[in-house]
Amino acid sequence: MGEEKVFIGKSLRVFLSYNTDDKKLAKPIKTGLEDYGLDVFLAHEDIVPCAEWETILFQTLKQTDIFMPLLTNNFRKSLWVDQETGIAISDSKFVIPLKVDIDPYGFLSKYQALKVTYKTTVFEGVTYYFCPDLLLEILKIIRGKKEFQENLKDCLIRSFVKSGSFESSSDIASFLDTYTEYSQEQINEIINGSISNPQIYKSFKTKRFLKKFISKYKSSIEAEKITELNGLF
Repeated sequence: MGEEKVFIGKSLRVFLSYNTDDKKLAKPIKTGLEDYGLDVFLAHEDIVPCAEWETILFQTLKQTDIFMPLLTNNFRKSLWVDQETGIAISDSKFVIPLKVDIDPYGFLSKYQALKVTYKTTVFEGVTYYFCPDLLLEILKIIRGKKEFQENLKDCLIRSFVKSGSFESSSDIASFLDTYTEYSQEQINEIINGSISNPQIYKSFKTKRFLKKFISKYKSSIEAEKITELNGLF
């Protein structure tokens, strides 16, 4: 049997626009979406020191697929966010306003905002933010955008096969289960990744998804792979 191809698939790029005073909230949104396989740009963290600030912001906005402004009371105080918003809207980017304190205003007022929900915990005097429900709502909105459905599917598959916990693998599996069609390459990646990752094949909830998946695509999966995966179950 020949060497298996490395799955690459499509990407999905997100620009998270925020005031630096809200970095503690912006950071878990970035890392959370990245855990689902999306490519998220967060200024002040992703721009290399001494890099040409305006040039990189402009180039990144031009290349992005989804623009997400984090609407806090601090947002309007930033010197940059209104400019970022103007560029994103003029380029007809898909906009998902994230409302923390304020409603969308100006160019953003025509967009329906997603209410930000989060939890906090304090450890050694430092407050940490968590927003799992928000992340799921963002994914649902993206999933509903026809032009991004395939991109999101590939992002989820890449994240699924690298799952580092039972919870993560089952959460991603629940999204993958909403898709009705998979290419041969995508099927192979899901099966091969499931065989090699115990966080997938040992997860009760994920196993239910895989059994359904195998049943539907049995004719497209090598018999020995099915046998191996069933043995791991």
